[in-house]
Amino acid sequence: MPIAKTIDRRLFLAGAAGASLAGAANATLIAPGASAAEARALEAVAAYLEAHRRHYGLPAMGMVVVAGGRPFTILSGTRDYRETQPLSGDELWQIGSISKSFLALACLSLQAEGKLTLDDELRQHLPEALLPGVSSGGPFTIRGLLDHTTGLPDFAPALGEKLWRGFNAGKGWSYSNTGYDLVGQALSRIEGKPVKQIIEERVCKPLGMTDTRGAIQWRDRSRYPASYSPLRPDRPVLPGMALAPAPWVDANLAAGSVAAPLADMAKYLNFLIAVGQGKGAPLLTDVQARLWLENPVVQNPASPAETYGLGLMHRTDEGRPLLHHTGGMVCFSSSFHVDAAAGLGAFASCAVGGMNYRPRLITLYALRALRAAAAGAAIPAPPALGALPGDAGDYVGSYSDGQTQLDILPGLVVVLDGARVPLQAEGGGLFVTAHPGLVEWPLVAVRREKAVIALDHGGRRFVRSGVNAPLPATTPEIAALAGHYQSDDPWIGGVAIVARGDQLFLGGAGAMRRTGKLEWVPADPPNSPERLRFDALVNGVPQVMIWSGRRLERRDV
Repeated sequence: MPIAKTIDRRLFLAGAAGASLAGAANATLIAPGASAAEARALEAVAAYLEAHRRHYGLPAMGMVVVAGGRPFTILSGTRDYRETQPLSGDELWQIGSISKSFLALACLSLQAEGKLTLDDELRQHLPEALLPGVSSGGPFTIRGLLDHTTGLPDFAPALGEKLWRGFNAGKGWSYSNTGYDLVGQALSRIEGKPVKQIIEERVCKPLGMTDTRGAIQWRDRSRYPASYSPLRPDRPVLPGMALAPAPWVDANLAAGSVAAPLADMAKYLNFLIAVGQGKGAPLLTDVQARLWLENPVVQNPASPAETYGLGLMHRTDEGRPLLHHTGGMVCFSSSFHVDAAAGLGAFASCAVGGMNYRPRLITLYALRALRAAAAGAAIPAPPALGALPGDAGDYVGSYSDGQTQLDILPGLVVVLDGARVPLQAEGGGLFVTAHPGLVEWPLVAVRREKAVIALDHGGRRFVRSGVNAPLPATTPEIAALAGHYQSDDPWIGGVAIVARGDQLFLGGAGAMRRTGKLEWVPADPPNSPERLRFDALVNGVPQVMIWSGRRLERRDV
């Protein structure tokens, strides 16, 4: 049943009420060969993608779904900054950290040729790496780096500075782009060529992904959709917030620099489906395919079913094992899910960065909808956008900071200074809102024996009526550390440091723990490898902040 039709947003099944709308075009579905049941499922997926784009104010989204080896494409939005040209379907999308699985495949390929093993210590191939000694916490094996279990920080400079670790090898899990970039440097040393070329030759070409790029470069910029980032990155991100053209950044990082058109990503999804079924051709032997998926490590002991191994997240949904990863770049955000047993895969990307948004709900819903179609069942409703959390009633009440009263009404509506504005739940007791008196910082719930006793906002605390929960005093020394710190490197951007009580908070929400006079680490998790250090004090006020080896300058306004 050939399909090439526009999906009207009225087909959206749930959660569209009150959504802000972005752009005039609706999603276009291209689904040659789809059965009637598949067509209904794909129309629901396209409507859900369109609702996401409009709810979050995204300029362009592209998606490819594969079922039984066949690719189906969904396009929504425009590809130019004037918002006049619809997507054509041949655009390049920056897939971000989904690239990590490409690097893992390159390692498996080199292992098959005897050029390395996953158990090799990195310094066997990259002696320039300034890593802690093996005696201080165990080896930095290639597998450990690909599994994020060596204790390295996330985004510290890979070369040029002495690195450190937050925990011993194999004794924890912490996502590390730095580790992947080090592995990429090692592969470049082994092969005598850039990691971009290694990925293209060893992964992309054998899979027929001939239009995929192993690096992001200016010369290809006209192939990408126009990309955006928040106009006010110093504020919490809200659905539908104003966007501005994002800076362009060339990238040749092993941690995430692959860019691909949707047609090529369909080929990659089909390959992952085959791997999940135990078949490695044309890149791997069947034995290697099984090796790739064996022994993933637990990311968080509190969620033992969520594991990671060699560039792939292992997840479950409705009792089914899935392969998954997301990717975030300066100006793109992506996601894929694969249900190998069902022969299904979905990849989606949007041309916006800096929002902490990933289209993972869309790719997951695509699998659910197509599984239902294959079973002859009704197409399920997708997860609602902006739905209230299950504990929404916990926050209802009156709060005061000693001068101003703040009320939370049922339905998570905040009332302050006579204005009523909805709260947007971000998870974990974190809320953002467009209320003009609260838009600068998130509201952070404070609990005592499970009861919400206060809401922290910036440097102040709103205490629930009838509760005693004062903030500790903020010393002048700690207050002097607070401020806005920025880098002109778009990868780093800026961060606001809030002094609240006797603690510092990144962005007003991430609690920090003091480890020295001018040194702090994240309070959670306790073994975090990230490090914060203040420097260049003038009259007791730091003018520089070093975040895990990256320099940011104080730019208060």
